[in-house]
Amino acid sequence: MSEIRAILLHADASAGSTTRLEFARELATRHGAAVTALFGATVDTDRLSSAYSAGAVLGSGASEWGTLARDTARAGLQQRCRGEGAEVAWFDIVGDSITRGFIAEAAYADLLVVGQQSPGEPAGGAPEGFVESVILDSGKPTLVVPREVRAGSPGERVLIAWNGSAQAARAVTGALRLLRHARVVHVAIWSRYPVAAPFSGIDIVSFLHRHGVEAVLHLSPPSSHVGQELATLAETLNIDLVVMGCYGHSRTAERVLGGATRSVLATLPVTMLMAH
Repeated sequence: MSEIRAILLHADASAGSTTRLEFARELATRHGAAVTALFGATVDTDRLSSAYSAGAVLGSGASEWGTLARDTARAGLQQRCRGEGAEVAWFDIVGDSITRGFIAEAAYADLLVVGQQSPGEPAGGAPEGFVESVILDSGKPTLVVPREVRAGSPGERVLIAWNGSAQAARAVTGALRLLRHARVVHVAIWSRYPVAAPFSGIDIVSFLHRHGVEAVLHLSPPSSHVGQELATLAETLNIDLVVMGCYGHSRTAERVLGGATRSVLATLPVTMLMAH
């Protein structure tokens, strides 16, 4: 990804929407990009009352999802866009599928920004499996933002999880523009030997160097707990962005992800740039 000019943000009635809105606007300001926000939220009248706290109070009728509650949630986010900073164009996802609508819009974006999902989240957010579907089906590099992010500019301290796969390569290519702006870049490999191109012998650190990115290599033995070790390394290095491939495949009725991918998607408290 040579330039970031169009950022597509998923916004909803969850508390995490505020965090990723500010994240997307900061990235847009840094890269001179336009931000398009698609607002689409699930409905569960029994659980909605605990879903939204982005500066707007839903009031006594919060348990009844309707036009007023939806407009209030969206207005609370739009209020944060006033003043200095990147402008955001707002649109509602209409139709019977938030996921399909967002993926269709993603064809016209350079970078996607979505919120981290965990099992059992309250209503008002994205539908179950939304993030996995977006990464697997959109073909676009996707930033998965946790509810709270560490202070500082996003992407200052980056960790790349590398194994030489096509998925990892797409993630790195999608992150190159961000990597060039990083203060420090680390690469983690879980292998007995350095992973390199089979004929030329070029490795990921040399590849990054060709693109003006200097990286520090961390080589660890193979592990069946890569997700946990990745989280530990990210914490030790004070990482604010993890870049990795999304391993899995899509079917009509399900999304099948690798163990490490599913683990970090649900639990890693750091923004991730993922690609499939």
